[in-house]
Amino acid sequence: MSILYTNARIFTGEQMLERGSIVVENGRVSEVKSQRLTSSETLTKATEVIDLQGHSIAPAFIDLQVYGSNGKLFNNEPTAEAIQKTWESVRAGGASHFQITLSCSPLATMWQAMDACREYWASGGEGLLGLHLEGPYFNPEKRGAHPLKNIRTSNPAEVAELIERGRSAVRYMTFAPEMMDDVSLDLLLKSGIALSLGHSNATFQQATRALEKGVSRVTHLFNAMSPFQSREPGLVGAAFARKPWTSIIADGIHCDFNSLKISKELLGDKLFLISDAVTESLMGDYRFRLSGDRYVDESGVLAGSALTMWQAVKNMVQFADIPLEEALRMASTYPAQVVGEGHRLGKIAPGYAAHFVVFDENLELKNFSRPA
Repeated sequence: MSILYTNARIFTGEQMLERGSIVVENGRVSEVKSQRLTSSETLTKATEVIDLQGHSIAPAFIDLQVYGSNGKLFNNEPTAEAIQKTWESVRAGGASHFQITLSCSPLATMWQAMDACREYWASGGEGLLGLHLEGPYFNPEKRGAHPLKNIRTSNPAEVAELIERGRSAVRYMTFAPEMMDDVSLDLLLKSGIALSLGHSNATFQQATRALEKGVSRVTHLFNAMSPFQSREPGLVGAAFARKPWTSIIADGIHCDFNSLKISKELLGDKLFLISDAVTESLMGDYRFRLSGDRYVDESGVLAGSALTMWQAVKNMVQFADIPLEEALRMASTYPAQVVGEGHRLGKIAPGYAAHFVVFDENLELKNFSRPA
């Protein structure tokens, strides 16, 4: 089956085509044209024609850090059902793919989370790239809303078991470099898991050493990490100096939009968006409630965002003065590259999966399209 999207303003991930058409065959983009097709061309190109009436179309988004939705917080309910609820929410916010994220948890919960991902895939679940383990090897001083009892210091035997049990499920892991022993870090570097630094009180030297050894990502810049200071640049300074892939939460709460704008100038195309979205849950170790435009724990500590990826893109444009094209890349093209999917996701180009968002001139999301 072939589908033709026509009469569209197309952002390919590289450039904006003011009027063009996209041909999709068997779920993949087969052709992108920079002008509208004639009636005769339309008849020969597709079995279904979708007229986008001048709206814009762009690659669908990828959310690499989201914890649940619709009352199903994955930390408290590590089930395939919670992943499905999260998928429904991220899709409504413009994302075609996501990493379900588990905060610091007991080992038994981590094993359940891994099994839930496999069960979700086995049942035909869509969009899930894998499991993001946010912890448990964090610095207690930078734990944020993570319960102290769930924070651990690494040891090689435990890390080896985590790697073995997590095969095919664990895709991404955030840890504090000062809480990770050298042997465990070497095991993780060889495992194929995408590694990221976060929830850390590392010195500039400690953070830089981990980045030099091969860790190539930093999690939610500014939040729960040693700040940039004149006498100690910390993890923030190491990120600015080494320029690893760095995620940021563009809700204006986790960091000021001016801080975000400065970070974009310093990190360029290495800065990408995450939602960091949680959901209300009043059971289990993680008890979060919605407080205005954010989620907090029982002590009032900021626990996560109420953000969608689409709102993050809009915020970048409206409050951080980031050009629309670059804001779209930060939600699609760059996250795809961060997890090694840049060859098939994050662009509208021949051979890429046909996952799109459609929006109007007021930046209102109109539709989400994916292959049949």
